[in-house]
Amino acid sequence: MPRVDITIITNNRPQSLIRLLKSLSKALYFGDEPNLRITIEQDCGAETLKVAQNLNWTFGHVFLHHRVVHGGLLPAVVESWYPHNNDSYGLLLEDDTEVSPLFYAWIKMTVLRYRYGKENNKTPHMFGVSLYQQKNLELPPEGRRAFNPRTLFSEVGLHFPTTPYLSQVPCSWGAVYFPEHWREFHDYLAVRLGETSLKLKTKVVPDVRSNRWSKSWKKFFIELVYLRGYVMLYPNYEDFVSLSTNHLEVGSHVKQRSREKQELFLLPLMKLDEPLGSSSLLDLPDHTLPSLEMLPVLNLTGSITSLGALIEQGNRRRNELMHCDFSSELYSINTLMCMSSAPNGTA
Repeated sequence: MPRVDITIITNNRPQSLIRLLKSLSKALYFGDEPNLRITIEQDCGAETLKVAQNLNWTFGHVFLHHRVVHGGLLPAVVESWYPHNNDSYGLLLEDDTEVSPLFYAWIKMTVLRYRYGKENNKTPHMFGVSLYQQKNLELPPEGRRAFNPRTLFSEVGLHFPTTPYLSQVPCSWGAVYFPEHWREFHDYLAVRLGETSLKLKTKVVPDVRSNRWSKSWKKFFIELVYLRGYVMLYPNYEDFVSLSTNHLEVGSHVKQRSREKQELFLLPLMKLDEPLGSSSLLDLPDHTLPSLEMLPVLNLTGSITSLGALIEQGNRRRNELMHCDFSSELYSINTLMCMSSAPNGTA
């Protein structure tokens, strides 16, 4: 039985935390009992602590994690959740996000389809499910640009431009991460931050903006995604109706919050009772989730590709960086980073 643990990362934004908690409490959980964990930064104010301590979460257990040493956003996110088995899934939410009442329905139907369904609908290269729709491409080296997957899929002649799709971009504004890949990410970070295999300044992924993100956990997840050829499932509803949204509030990565910039990221949330003709959860090709082979695949900068091409690209880059040509074992950072012997004894 898959189990989704909800994790909130918060620091000195009590009103944001209240808004997120209210949206979570209004969601449908279909009799499931998701536990809620709130990770609170060391220098968090008394008001935010009070909100967390007075929380009445009737759906499952509540865990409060208050740091005693300031860690910053990277460890706050990465250390906020760790899977206890391969049926454990982590929904990571920063406190300036908000969710639709149908967010858990989207998680449940996608996880059951692509993790517990038919074998031909599974791939070890899918690392998670996003609640948030991509409205901008953030990784092109020349800068952020507007993006509409439905327009792209129509232009290339896809029969169903309304289809969900696979993208290499990890989402930080509401997403479920899969256990095997999150454990591997922990191992990868230990190797990268410890400079065990590569110097920290090494640019693992060519020509992406994330190389300039010195304090971002996503920078390192993008590296792992690139080397492995991993992908995340994204929704694709009309007018960017989404299962989560981001309010782009001032914090570690946002120093100024203009209305224009906020509108780039704020999305309409899917409502529980939509009028006829509006977006609903089953606004999908033939009113169902497509088979895995029918899902379009996008690379980090939004170009259409294939899973096979991404895997080949990652292997090629791994060989360039580590100068080893033996295959790596899935989810094994030692073999990915060429730190253990290959079967034939070469290193």
